[in-house]
Amino acid sequence: TGEGNVSELANNTSGKPSDKSSHRGSAGDMLVNDLDVMVEEIILLLKRLSDVHPANKKRIIFMINNLDAIITIFKERRVSGRELNRFSDLLVQQRELFVEEELLQTFSKMIAFVQQTETHMSGISAPRGARGVAAPADVVNPEVVESLVHEFASNWKSGIEQINRNVLSYFSNFRNGMEILKQVLTQLLLYYTRFQDVIRKVWRGKPPSFCKDLVSTSVILAEIKKHALSI
Repeated sequence: TGEGNVSELANNTSGKPSDKSSHRGSAGDMLVNDLDVMVEEIILLLKRLSDVHPANKKRIIFMINNLDAIITIFKERRVSGRELNRFSDLLVQQRELFVEEELLQTFSKMIAFVQQTETHMSGISAPRGARGVAAPADVVNPEVVESLVHEFASNWKSGIEQINRNVLSYFSNFRNGMEILKQVLTQLLLYYTRFQDVIRKVWRGKPPSFCKDLVSTSVILAEIKKHALSI
């Protein structure tokens, strides 16, 4: 029909069982192999074309837009199977790369702090305080944490608005853009939750005075819902 899975069409050739069945199977395998090669060549071509863009973020945006266009055409023609799955998996990977790139543009300091501190704390053998708890200064720089708390409290809302404008301008397919916006804002909320967890673990039971400026995750979620309509 031209609308189904090409692999299935190749393997479901009609006819009476005969000695030629193995021959037909080989021909089907060759067709499937040719399709696999073609898919990989298309992907390589997209990557080469994306290299025209000097910035990594621009290359990712190019890949996402083109992969999304290919997948849209496949779905319109009701094509399924591993060819569609290959492009879909690559789109998922590119979206994840974009999420990190977009967040680093506005929240790079907090993200770097969370990642580095979590790694440090996972393998720390710090000096112990009087109550058997690592002293905060042995784990983090309190001044750095305070600065990050105040910076996020001042900039988080304008940062979300900028992300919203960016995403909607980068992606030609509105539905694709909204899905990506949801991923970016959800990841931001997860990073900030991890940031708060680090503070709680470092200052166990005795939060410093600057913790009063921490933004509630429920407030952030309410703002996210204003932008990501599909959440």
